[in-house]
Amino acid sequence: MKFFRSAAFVAALLLSVAAAGAERSRSVIPLTVTEDEYFGGRIYLQVRIGNALGPMRLDTGASSTRLRLAPWNKDLPALGESVSTGASGATVRCDDVEAPKVELVAAEGNNIARTNYAVTRCPTDDGDDLLGIDFFRGARFSLDIDRRELVFFGEATADGRPKPLRRLGPDQRLIGIELHFGKTASVGLFDSGAEVAAIDQQFVRKHKRLFTAVNAKARASGVAGARIDSKLYKIKSLDLGEGRVLHDVFAISYDFGGLRAALGRDVSVLIGCNVMRKFNWDFDFSAPQSPTWDAKLK
Repeated sequence: MKFFRSAAFVAALLLSVAAAGAERSRSVIPLTVTEDEYFGGRIYLQVRIGNALGPMRLDTGASSTRLRLAPWNKDLPALGESVSTGASGATVRCDDVEAPKVELVAAEGNNIARTNYAVTRCPTDDGDDLLGIDFFRGARFSLDIDRRELVFFGEATADGRPKPLRRLGPDQRLIGIELHFGKTASVGLFDSGAEVAAIDQQFVRKHKRLFTAVNAKARASGVAGARIDSKLYKIKSLDLGEGRVLHDVFAISYDFGGLRAALGRDVSVLIGCNVMRKFNWDFDFSAPQSPTWDAKLK
């Protein structure tokens, strides 16, 4: 994200997603979605950090919000260091810094904000700045990619039968969904930063009958901006339960490697934008130890 400095700070009524009474206020955050190959895309929203305003990529596959080192954020106070891991398993050492205020800019209702929010600041690269899943702790929200809306504290849009999310990763901050490829059980990482779904090549080799190879090369971009060349498949049947079944879903395939080690061997798929846009999604993180999800097939 290339943030720019606003000419003057515009005062806004802020709503902390963790604040008491937040449930009383519905807020609509507009999204910008690119249209990429194989029905995929990248999802962006407008974010203000201090007096800087610009687009960030929504990445629920990132455990923390990640910024590129830039002049506007170089003076944020340091908290320590951490290692940031991308979808390919590649890691980079980054600084943990504190942003006094981070807010999502609403088209309706109040902005959604966090104060004294710890973010990860990494060396400059060609990738996007990422809004990670930890921003949403304590929140209840819905996601509809085709409507270009992220709605906090509104009415439920799915089927009203929430199910527990799988907490994934070394710090248990990432989220996953139990699903089936045909009759084969697996777990998918809910990863809005993935343009299209991705399958662990090791899983494909073990279950070839569940996939159809596509005679085409796929190129997706990692969070650091690097292009990933990989084999392209169609998932014959992807079942999220209770009648939520998709057929012939496009997915790229590569060796998850370090990602497999971090998430667990039962995680074989990244649920990317092309899958997400087929559903209306509801998430509830108001009970941190037992977050839930629900979805309605369009």
